[in-house]
Amino acid sequence: MNGRITRYDALAAVDGAGFSASPASVLVQEPEAQGDMPRLLAAGTPAEVSRHSAAARAATTNLPTSILIPGLVNAHAHLDLTHIGPRAFDPDRGFTGWVEMIRTEREADDPGIAVSVERGIKLSLAGGTVAVGDIAGAPRGRPSLVPWRTLRRSALMGVSFLEFFAIGKGAERGWCAAEVTVREGLVDSGNRTRHEARLGLQPHAPHTVGLAGFRRAVEVAWASEPDHSSAKCPCTLEHGISRPVPLSTHLAETVEERQFIATADGPHREFLERVGVWSPEVLEEFAKGRTPVEHLFEVLGSASFVAAHVNDADDEAIRLLALTRTSVAYCPRASEYFGAADRFGPHRYRDMMAAGINVALGTDSIVNLPSEAAGIKSGGMSVLDEMRRLFRRDGADPATLLKMGTVNGAQALGLEPDLFRLGGGDTHGRNIAGLVAIEAPTARTITDPARLVMELNSPTRLLFYRSFSG
Repeated sequence: MNGRITRYDALAAVDGAGFSASPASVLVQEPEAQGDMPRLLAAGTPAEVSRHSAAARAATTNLPTSILIPGLVNAHAHLDLTHIGPRAFDPDRGFTGWVEMIRTEREADDPGIAVSVERGIKLSLAGGTVAVGDIAGAPRGRPSLVPWRTLRRSALMGVSFLEFFAIGKGAERGWCAAEVTVREGLVDSGNRTRHEARLGLQPHAPHTVGLAGFRRAVEVAWASEPDHSSAKCPCTLEHGISRPVPLSTHLAETVEERQFIATADGPHREFLERVGVWSPEVLEEFAKGRTPVEHLFEVLGSASFVAAHVNDADDEAIRLLALTRTSVAYCPRASEYFGAADRFGPHRYRDMMAAGINVALGTDSIVNLPSEAAGIKSGGMSVLDEMRRLFRRDGADPATLLKMGTVNGAQALGLEPDLFRLGGGDTHGRNIAGLVAIEAPTARTITDPARLVMELNSPTRLLFYRSFSG
């Protein structure tokens, strides 16, 4: 290995997998070839890192008042809505009224979509994010590969989930458009390098996509790479075999969703009638009194999904999610924005993790972020702000929060968790996705770096990511 070696000497370093040191040093080697990633050679106290054979030839960057953490993972975002900016939620219009606003104001032409995603990428990097689960929206109901193609040209890793709608009279039309688009993208995927963003598939939600659409999405996901184990293989869930095409959906997010699935009535029924896709055939699978998780349970058991939000979760829903090995992407400030706790009670993310569910963190879109935390003042759109919100609101454990924003997010998106931790470096080195610095007020001995990260208001500074271009 001949890449340049850099040693970062800092006030402290901590990750979400049990590593902590204060003071701390991190030894990193730049990639030698395009498409390669930086390698973590060692991390620990300065004395420990100095014993590494490569330490003597490293260039040193002194960061005496910085705490170092791994690059962050945003498990659920809508980068193509960045141009809209933060907006207040009108409770009188409800969630359906908010959706109408998004439908009206989102970009529908390819250049405009690309610009909005590029802006979201910049805000993500400024917030210390190096991997994202982005939702490639369907403007005017048409799935678009523009967000994915924009994301794969960027420095961000992760997945671009191609979103589609397919219910009632629009079911076949919506699914056919999604299948044609995703297969076009999968052909292009053959030319990608290892760490470029992957293409995924997102049936929007269980109240906007019929069960047939979900099942067909699972079929395409597994059929795209026939050498992999089939979805019916009994070892798939037991051993966590990754799916060829990542899958995601919104789930159990709103009262309107719960009402429609249970009774096929309410604001969402009115919306489907208004846009001309309602059909009596919808009643064949809805209006059965089921919760959103119960309604989707069979599909969730056939493949690994990332389920965004899951604000509406009773004990049975948590039990079912744990059985299916679904990952939950919780977006704390988005849930607060829509008043989810007033309708469903506090989010049960800690109960979910206690049941064995992998819970990651997301920001959702910039639309639902307060302006001071959405890149207007702080400079970035970051899951660190989500962590800090849970720490201050709930007293959540700082180390667990770091795990939710790094290795848990990686697991949800099918990325290597080792890319997002600092501990475990050895003389052979391993890839690392990025390194983030957070400024502390003064240089002093720190007994709990993770807690201080949550207590501080300091923004993030991305020291490097992927190709060392930070």
